[in-house]
Amino acid sequence: MLRSRVCALVLIFMAGFPGAILLRGRTGNPQLLIETSGLQTMLATPGLRVLDARPPEQYRQAHIPGAVNLPAPATDDLQANREGLPVPLAVAEQIFRQAGVNAASKIVVYDDQTGLFAARVFYVLEAFGHHHVQVLNGGISKWAGEGHPLSTEVPSVPAGDFKPKLDSTRIVTSSWLLAHLKDPSVALVDARSPAEFSGAQAMGPRGGHIPGAVNIEWKQVVDPGPVKQFLSAAQLEKLFHDAGITPQKKVISYCQKGTRAAEMYFALRLSGYDARLYDGSWEDWSSNAALPIEK
Repeated sequence: MLRSRVCALVLIFMAGFPGAILLRGRTGNPQLLIETSGLQTMLATPGLRVLDARPPEQYRQAHIPGAVNLPAPATDDLQANREGLPVPLAVAEQIFRQAGVNAASKIVVYDDQTGLFAARVFYVLEAFGHHHVQVLNGGISKWAGEGHPLSTEVPSVPAGDFKPKLDSTRIVTSSWLLAHLKDPSVALVDARSPAEFSGAQAMGPRGGHIPGAVNIEWKQVVDPGPVKQFLSAAQLEKLFHDAGITPQKKVISYCQKGTRAAEMYFALRLSGYDARLYDGSWEDWSSNAALPIEK
């Protein structure tokens, strides 16, 4: 009797969150991912800003109608990364305001790189306090493949009023990480290739990985089929669980320079984890000979 009452209460609770997914006793964040059909119905919605995270030359060839080009590399600055910032606050304010982003904007970001560039822009917006951001599942490739409209018209958008405010719960510096390397409440995910992780392929001053990290290459969170979409909630949950990533931990992702780590960050957020990103990543860590490494 007690079990049936508990189940009934869970169902009532979940009914208040349409589309929510129960993952090993916790709720994921399915609302962070939008399907092509959902975006199609929203295109004319006031307050929507669609951001194309691809290089400008690809954007000019064809893009989703109304989309504004904001290439993912514009959201990265190595010196700022070392201080825990994706880019300096003033730069973030400039690039997002130029893209027409307002504090109240509902934002959808897409690319054609399995979500890699879109996830980067998603992370930067979250790190700077914008909490109404979604990634288009399958990107423009899926959109075009399904026959949705494309455009070559570059929209003229008024400057936005977005004021970035750093969310310290989303960022990590090398000093913070060094202090928490043996903290059992922290898990570290290296999103690079196995060769980079092992040190067989050194992309920085030193090869190897940060002590205690587990290696989940960023490609593993994406379906390997012809349509590059994120894995299902159950598949992501199994991937993380098998790697020893438990729901109670703060999960830090890193890669070489922060882009692949953003893909992992998004997948973790989608699955309901307390995710953070070490933006300096291996580029920063390996350049400091005082910091420990493993191979």
